[in-house]
Amino acid sequence: MAFFSVIIPLYNKEAHIQSTLNSILNQTFTDFEVVIINDGSTDRSLEIVESYTDKRIQLFTTENRGVSAARNLAMQKASGSYFAFIDADDFWYPQHLEKLYDTIIAFDHLSVFSTLQEIETPNGVFPASHSNLTTDLLQEVDLFETSLTRSILAISSLAIHRNVTETVGFFNETISNGEDTDYFIRIGFRYKIGLYNGITSRYAFVSGSLSNRAFQRERYCDFEQFAEIEKSNPTAKKVIDLNRFSLAIKCKIYGDRTNYNQLVQSIDQSNLVFKQRLLLQLPAPTLILLHRFKNYLEKKNIRLSAF
Repeated sequence: MAFFSVIIPLYNKEAHIQSTLNSILNQTFTDFEVVIINDGSTDRSLEIVESYTDKRIQLFTTENRGVSAARNLAMQKASGSYFAFIDADDFWYPQHLEKLYDTIIAFDHLSVFSTLQEIETPNGVFPASHSNLTTDLLQEVDLFETSLTRSILAISSLAIHRNVTETVGFFNETISNGEDTDYFIRIGFRYKIGLYNGITSRYAFVSGSLSNRAFQRERYCDFEQFAEIEKSNPTAKKVIDLNRFSLAIKCKIYGDRTNYNQLVQSIDQSNLVFKQRLLLQLPAPTLILLHRFKNYLEKKNIRLSAF
């Protein structure tokens, strides 16, 4: 049995999967297996993975069912004590698993662990920013306290003990947007996090765009599932309200007035800054222009706090 099972959902990542796999196989900590679910790729992704001969790689192919189903199947196939996640277009530095292992040993009473990551944009690579972190290299943190600016958890820097699925469950396969946010919030209500306060992974940032495809609210996280439990955790309520705000803006842009109203009614307005409360009142055409400007700024690693 491996210590880590590396979990990779793979769908049409022929331009990145080789770099991602090489970064995994170059880890200084070597007690791991790699479980890849080829989720019905139609490009050369499968061919590239099949060219590897490392016996630690386990490859399974399914019809396209989405990233959550692929991650869930990989966890079910995995034999390791801990699941370490990475997306097929992200990158680990050589000591990523070693630092996760050190953190697990240091906080052996915990079940959820993470390192920090940097973000690759067209204009360079920049560190992610988080709230309420100390300067300690190893620290036990609360998800919500440290996620007021950006989630302290990210898929490609996260590791969990396999038993976490017994309490939190698996990724929600009915949603295709924000499935990671949904999972992180569920984790945050049950577990503290063992954090290595250093960058060991890189996330490839893809700017969000407004498409002409029909907007489907049901494909996004249902934050009302947390309506009762958030009442006893004001910081969690604030983090979830910030997510409600972002989704409400998207609903207004796409003309979904019903879900916009439901989301806004669930938000404690005191959890929003003035600019965010103002944005909720703006008409959709103005929001579309601001959204495009936001994406332009994010390519330069400038994040608008109101969004």
